[in-house]
Amino acid sequence: MAAYGYSHVPDRGFHAFLGDLEEGAWREIAIDKYDAADQVAPLLLEAPRPVAWKLRARWSIARLDEVLAVASDDVLRSLDAAWDSAQRAFDYTVAAAEEHEDAAVRAAATRVRRAMLKGGGTGQTALTYGAEVDFGRSQLEAAKNKRMEADLKKIGALPHLKRIEAATDALAKGMGRGAVEGRPGARSSRLREAMGVCVTAFNSIHDEMDWLLEHLPAGKKREQVAALQRPFLELLKRYPPPSSAASAATEPEEGGAEAEEASGDEPA
Repeated sequence: MAAYGYSHVPDRGFHAFLGDLEEGAWREIAIDKYDAADQVAPLLLEAPRPVAWKLRARWSIARLDEVLAVASDDVLRSLDAAWDSAQRAFDYTVAAAEEHEDAAVRAAATRVRRAMLKGGGTGQTALTYGAEVDFGRSQLEAAKNKRMEADLKKIGALPHLKRIEAATDALAKGMGRGAVEGRPGARSSRLREAMGVCVTAFNSIHDEMDWLLEHLPAGKKREQVAALQRPFLELLKRYPPPSSAASAATEPEEGGAEAEEASGDEPA
């Protein structure tokens, strides 16, 4: 399979191409019948080539968009720090209640620690991002129990649950929740992988189009393939290889310096 230069297209270029897939000749390519999650596998074998091309392009871009929706590693570290801080503050409140002069408050604090904290109180802060989200949500579910809610109120910890909820939701949103979970470094590798999927998909589609254009006789079918390929060619034109872009920038315009030199006129 030939390489056409899609490796020079940035993520924003692929993302914007979703619009091209809904305009011009591509608008006429209906994919709904083949894009249903419960039917797509067997029906793909029956799909016309343009339908398969459109699905492959869209799915590869969708995979990229999932990764782009995930926060950067620095942002995730910041969200994780906020979540850990909320957990430590909650633990401090429970610990203080365990030393309260009122035995009923001490008993409530003991029940809260047993039900809602881990490993002495802050063991949950050492979990992976995804596990922290799960743990935070389990705390929020536990707090809905009438007895637990009463215990939390008795020890003055209810405000901490609001903070934990906000921190958990922010961390979940930041990591995308559908992405592979892990500590910093995972997003960059997922992004490289998703970009590779787009490059491979677009090269493959372009290659098939070129082959068909070489072998199809003149007529409506050939015209359709040419029209479908046009946005792909324009995408490559928008993002040429660095050397091509540099040479284009330094190439003199018609009637420029070289034309002036050829005319023999002296500059004023």
